[in-house]
Amino acid sequence: MTEILPIKRPDSLSKTAEEHIRKGIINGTFQLGESLPEVKLSNAMGISKTPIREALSALNLQGLVQIFPHRGAFVFSLSHEDVVQLCQYRLILESAALEQALEKNPSVLINELSTIVSKMSEAQETDEFEQYLELDAEFHDAFFKSCGNSYLRDGYQKVSDIVQTMRTHLSKRSNRTKKSFKEHQAITSLLDEGKVKAATNTLKRQITRGERSYSDLVGLRQA
Repeated sequence: MTEILPIKRPDSLSKTAEEHIRKGIINGTFQLGESLPEVKLSNAMGISKTPIREALSALNLQGLVQIFPHRGAFVFSLSHEDVVQLCQYRLILESAALEQALEKNPSVLINELSTIVSKMSEAQETDEFEQYLELDAEFHDAFFKSCGNSYLRDGYQKVSDIVQTMRTHLSKRSNRTKKSFKEHQAITSLLDEGKVKAATNTLKRQITRGERSYSDLVGLRQA
């Protein structure tokens, strides 16, 4: 008997709405702290309020949406202390993942980072902003893919969407993107040269920029 392939079930409306809203938050379509009225989202997506409500509840559990009684749902916002703690958390996880990835198979990691940096260069030259940001995320994800530690991967996954959203807002100035690219180049080159401490210092400078740029996040939210 010919093997019958299982039919892929379509995503539920709530899951589709969840992904749509998630992408809108990450790419900056929805601003930090912006209200997310169920009626407005329902009309925009052409579906009932029930799947919208379910989607917002799911995103609330993931930290991308904040829900307040009698006020409704809003895109997450971060205090300065939140940003400081998030940067510290990232630095701890990424430094550990980088160290373990280098211990496990440095050539695999460095080759992947070199490939990503090459693609970042192309995206920057052609002004593909969203593509560049996706590659930026891939660069940091590579540490966790290569480290062989599922606990580190899971820990980073919990904040990765929030990190990507911050990256979107902080990279809207061209000088920031250029600085970011040079740092990614430097990290890759330093690792290739075996200068792990210098590479880690560059990584630290890049991650903690969020702390120093908090006023830009607030300014964009209030604009």
